[in-house]
Amino acid sequence: MMAMPAVTVGRKLVHVPHKAYAHALGPDKHVFLVGDLKQPTSYPFIAEPRLELAMCAYEAGDDGRPHWHAGVTEYEFVITGRIGYRDIAADAVIWAGAGDFLLVPAGVCAQRLVPERSATVAVKVPSSPEKTHCDACPRDCRYRVAGVAGARPHEN
Repeated sequence: MMAMPAVTVGRKLVHVPHKAYAHALGPDKHVFLVGDLKQPTSYPFIAEPRLELAMCAYEAGDDGRPHWHAGVTEYEFVITGRIGYRDIAADAVIWAGAGDFLLVPAGVCAQRLVPERSATVAVKVPSSPEKTHCDACPRDCRYRVAGVAGARPHEN
């Protein structure tokens, strides 16, 4: 993959045409268009530390691993399909369909659930790679996840 440079932002309008990132849609579940990105991308993006903006394309079963962000809030707008989020501590799931909007506050351990092909636009504030999964979690939590199999009661 040839790494693309970040698009510089100044006092001008910026346009990133669809053809510049269309090849990444599908192979990449998340196509980051804006953010303080550290990994190389095969498409241009706007360098911005204040937030991340990603287009997300999921197939049924593309469930995420339970995780939480200490200082990052996630917003997600469902374009097509259906997305669920399991609040691990509350052991509750909320579902959202096309046109619905979701919020995962900083500190909430959540798992994305994808029952069908879906597309979303996600925003993380601020842009940060920090993320804590169960295997590195310092919390005394009654749930732990074994691999990606799902939540199970934690042995005390």
